[in-house]
Amino acid sequence: MLVPELTLAAPDAGARMLERFGFRPDAALWRLGSQALRVTQGEPRGHGRIDHVALTVPDIDRALADLTTRGLTLDAGVTPGGPELIPEFWTGGLRFAYLAGPEGARIELCQRLTGASAETGQDHVGIPCADLAPMQAFFEGQGARLVAAVDLDRPEGRIPVRFLAFQGGMVELYQPVSPGPRAAPGLWSRLLVTGLATPIHGPEGLVLAPL
Repeated sequence: MLVPELTLAAPDAGARMLERFGFRPDAALWRLGSQALRVTQGEPRGHGRIDHVALTVPDIDRALADLTTRGLTLDAGVTPGGPELIPEFWTGGLRFAYLAGPEGARIELCQRLTGASAETGQDHVGIPCADLAPMQAFFEGQGARLVAAVDLDRPEGRIPVRFLAFQGGMVELYQPVSPGPRAAPGLWSRLLVTGLATPIHGPEGLVLAPL
């Protein structure tokens, strides 16, 4: 099981916001369909090595309309104009939009244009890399399996993207043309994994920790 950890300065307020997304408490976790999260208290400094958690949705326009009526807003730094399209992803392309979650933590909505999920739930965890190859090798060394490899050719340059199945979930590794600094600790702070005895420190500050 793969569970992103969300570190918040005010976890009680963050929990109320997660409820507006549709998450519900389940023992020590928060769940929305197949997606589980753990919320912990700390002093995050911004967007860390884990940039976002993505939810798959059957209809992104309907999902956005519903969530905005609950007072949630688009992440103005990523998709200020609403859903965008990546035609190279999966079969037929992918529509996506980012929302501002608790304390600004990024939550992405994804709709595959062919074979969209029938229910809202887990899609992937997004991890930007200054150097993708060592990060991919690290995950594969932990048992991850490459599912898809796509290179996005954009005006600013080529962006390699790799999707890997890992511990019942999916990680998206991508190498921006101009990687910026990442906060430590970040809002999405660690990946919690069943079966680990002790934390494992990967490249670029990534941490896998016991669930």
